[in-house]
Amino acid sequence: MIATVKPQVTDMTTVDALWVLIQGQTKAVRKALTQRLLDEEKDSGTQKKMLRNSLTQAFEELHSGQAKHNARELF
Repeated sequence: MIATVKPQVTDMTTVDALWVLIQGQTKAVRKALTQRLLDEEKDSGTQKKMLRNSLTQAFEELHSGQAKHNARELF
């Protein structure tokens, strides 16, 4: 008689799956991935600061009556 075993069904999140893949990489690859993630965070912060400064300047110009064009015509 042949016995069959039901495969265990486990739910794995996307993060867990990525973590398993990353753990299987060499130290150099893991270090490179870490650096990319850190650089991406840094760039994102820089972009947010630039956007904040630009919007602040635009609102200051608007409130002081120095706005030179209608923003709806920009797009």
